[in-house]
Amino acid sequence: MTKMLIADDHAVVRDGIRAQLHKLDKQITTIDARNWLEALDAAVKHPELELAMVDLRMPGGEGCASLAQLLRINPGLPVLVLSASEDVSDMRESLRLGAMGYATKGESSTVLMNAIRLVLEGGVYIPPALVGRGHDAQSASPLIDPTCGLTARQLDVLRLIAEGKSNKEIAQILQLARATVKVHLAAIFRALNVENRTQAAIIAERFGVHRSAAAD
Repeated sequence: MTKMLIADDHAVVRDGIRAQLHKLDKQITTIDARNWLEALDAAVKHPELELAMVDLRMPGGEGCASLAQLLRINPGLPVLVLSASEDVSDMRESLRLGAMGYATKGESSTVLMNAIRLVLEGGVYIPPALVGRGHDAQSASPLIDPTCGLTARQLDVLRLIAEGKSNKEIAQILQLARATVKVHLAAIFRALNVENRTQAAIIAERFGVHRSAAAD
């Protein structure tokens, strides 16, 4: 059974995240923390935690300094920062300290769930403001849509990836051989500069690829 920590000083945020997690897997159990003191205490008492989602700006702590303390208390604990702050310096420092990802509270539930999946798989979720700029980015800048370079067929495959379809399902829907689907996947990963399906799905959501399919 997967156990996760949800640390946020707003009950509505904790409840919303919990509801989304249960859609992902009903076997997930959650521990709530309303401030940094409770979050640090939970990290000590529950070394078996598989993921911690924490807000930087909670009572009883000092943002990134408290994040660093959490990571020292429970070494190896995957931490996904979920914050209202869109400050690039907060993003950069959180990742430098060892957080596995940084998502803002303005993201859609789809992006958040994909970020959680990515972190659980051992990947790192880089917020869009830092994509292509490295962890040392000093400021955010408008992003060029990386999906523009994909062919129509590759976009079809990417849309289905965003819907969570397997290679077998994609092959059946698009009437392609599985080997052909793998070729398209490799090309998509190269074009988007990603390493796996979850990262590709996050970019698809970010640039509205999934929504464009509905419009078509």
